[in-house]
Amino acid sequence: MPRNIEALPLFEKSQIEFPPIPRFSYEGDLASELAAGMSPDDAVTMLDAMLAIRSFEETVAQMKQGKFKPRPDFKFIGATHLSIGQEAVAVGAISALRADDYITSTHRGHGHSIAKGYYAVLAMSDEELAEFIDECPRCQADGDLLAAAIQVHLNRTMAELLGKEEGYCRGRGGGMHIADFHAGHLGANAIVGGSYAMAVGAAMGAQKLGLDRVVLSFVGDGAANNGIAHEACNFATQDQFEDGCPVIFMVENNQYGMTGQQVGEVTGIVDLAQRGAGYNEENMHAEVINGMDAFAVHDAVERAAELCRNGQGPVLLEAKTYRYLGHSLSDDCTAYRTKDEEQAWKDIDAIDYVKSSLVKANVLPDEDVCTHCDNTKQMIIDASVWAMDATDPDPADIYDGLMVDTDTEGIGDEFKTPEDQLEGEIRPTRRDRQGRILYRHAVAEALAEEMLRDKRVILYGEDVADYGGAFGATRGLMGVFGRDRVFNAPISEAAIVGTAAGAAMVGMRPVAEIMYIDFILMTMDQTGNQLAKNRYMFGGKAVLPAVIRTTVGGGKGYAGQHSQSLEAAVTMMPGLKVVAPATAYDCKGLLKASIRDDNPVIFIEHQHCYTEKGEVPVEDYTVPLGVGRVAREGSDVTVVAYSYMLLRALEAAEALAEEGINVEVIDPRTLIPLDEKIIVDSVNKTGKAMVIQQAPYTGCFGEHITQRIHELCWDALTAPVGIVASYDVPPPMAAPLEEENIPSVDKIADRIRQLAGK
Repeated sequence: MPRNIEALPLFEKSQIEFPPIPRFSYEGDLASELAAGMSPDDAVTMLDAMLAIRSFEETVAQMKQGKFKPRPDFKFIGATHLSIGQEAVAVGAISALRADDYITSTHRGHGHSIAKGYYAVLAMSDEELAEFIDECPRCQADGDLLAAAIQVHLNRTMAELLGKEEGYCRGRGGGMHIADFHAGHLGANAIVGGSYAMAVGAAMGAQKLGLDRVVLSFVGDGAANNGIAHEACNFATQDQFEDGCPVIFMVENNQYGMTGQQVGEVTGIVDLAQRGAGYNEENMHAEVINGMDAFAVHDAVERAAELCRNGQGPVLLEAKTYRYLGHSLSDDCTAYRTKDEEQAWKDIDAIDYVKSSLVKANVLPDEDVCTHCDNTKQMIIDASVWAMDATDPDPADIYDGLMVDTDTEGIGDEFKTPEDQLEGEIRPTRRDRQGRILYRHAVAEALAEEMLRDKRVILYGEDVADYGGAFGATRGLMGVFGRDRVFNAPISEAAIVGTAAGAAMVGMRPVAEIMYIDFILMTMDQTGNQLAKNRYMFGGKAVLPAVIRTTVGGGKGYAGQHSQSLEAAVTMMPGLKVVAPATAYDCKGLLKASIRDDNPVIFIEHQHCYTEKGEVPVEDYTVPLGVGRVAREGSDVTVVAYSYMLLRALEAAEALAEEGINVEVIDPRTLIPLDEKIIVDSVNKTGKAMVIQQAPYTGCFGEHITQRIHELCWDALTAPVGIVASYDVPPPMAAPLEEENIPSVDKIADRIRQLAGK
């Protein structure tokens, strides 16, 4: 399927023009909102939600400072990034969404979580309210179900900040990483800008699943200066997304990153919304709004959500607001802002404005406003006492939530790709007389079969569509499944991984390609802080069935940034599975198993293996993750090798057999989880062990394998475990140096001889 876009040399003299970006165009108030359809109860709810946020944050500050103790022996532990002063943004925005829409949040996200859960509870039926209450230990519905459910929501929010088992994330995330999956809250993020790409991926995934949901991504002004902000905005505005991307970026500009001021110091523009002009012809529908006016925020988000639902997203909104306190409670703000500045913002306090608006519009008299304030404060006090008495997590359960033990085996035809959605015919690769195909063809077959089996599987990455990837491993797939499911991504590695995480969290099963594992260093936040941690950090409630395919190599003269073996960089990130197949058979079976697994998987393919042939059945099969194999039986020495080094180890073993040295070769196939039993059984038999791998010696994954052998096989060992690895240098380009650097068959054989004492 050739492209229908030609890049022609057109040099006609012209001028680039940008549409104007509106600033503070809202001219309404509560009276106009009531006239337009907002009910008086809706307006009162906005006040109640804002009061809940303010009281919650003030109570946290008092607990942190020791001014309020739910119990005499109480001591607050954890971060305190409070949003006092910013309540209008959280409540104004979330009140304009549907209950089933998604949000992502920031490290200053208590308010977002309170507001999202508050409005989600309001949308529940009586049956759902009762179920929500029953899910929380020690909570019961006495009388008013709605009031009880709101109290439960506040209880569980406070319990998370106090690190309790009853918290929304079972105390694993705390105040900076709170998530509430009842409410479509996909998680707060302590990495500045960390959730940008996940929000785009969630929006993309929701759209492909036909969910008709919008994702509202709260980000701070400081985050707008982060590289992932650019990558995510560019990813979301791609022209190939014909129906747009239904994500709203809400830049909550409270004027300061930590202490760096946006205007006049760390940026060159007055309005961050101006950045939208760089991404598409509509400026991302960018707009600057008054973040101290909840009704103005509500109006802007309501219009933005409508644009997204009509296929015109994404939208960039900048809400000008102010945090009354410092970045954290250890920051008194005196070093970088004045008291006059602070007072000027407090004079237009967002909550005071809503209070006066309710009174002016005859929705609530003054005394009722006071009653709402008092009742809310008491609810927060009650939540604090309840949370203090909640359960401390049991250290014996420290691994709970890290990995999920489910997959999509046995899903039947429910998610099968309908034939009328295929744009071409799937044909198995032609086998030779021994039933063999190339390793790279095994990759393509696995992807095709899983995409046919499950329409939630999508494939994207740099150059994977028309071109078929740098190594031809995805060639032909776009012609079968079309650009909706096989598409090129921008050269934005962080966004590729981050969007895969977000899409997986809402129900897609993305397979994303990072062309070389060297480039995974560009993704370290999204891979290590997001994809790997989100399930555990959010209390084991997130499911992230994403596969990140990448390659290792060397031997082609590509030098230091296209030839590394960085598997150890991802094996040390708990929450990821890491797979490194050596043969075509294992590659296909393990890739299919990885796509079906409900955990994130880093799938490492070796460039030299792509042209190796192996016997691969036409029939459907998988190879289980975490199960190694004995690639060659022997009795004198155990050699553990994976990926391309397995092939060299086997060649060395065959040569040594002629000298009377009988080598047993173990292929772990999966590095995380590692099949320790198959290694231990072999070493206990041979008494000697060596690990062969292509990575540099220091810090390599082989060191972990040798350590485990020493721990588990000490009594059986008759010699120290050896490692054959590359030198501790970046891969050199010059052929003599590169040849010396990568373990050769001769070098492997020589080291085995030394270990065997022959």
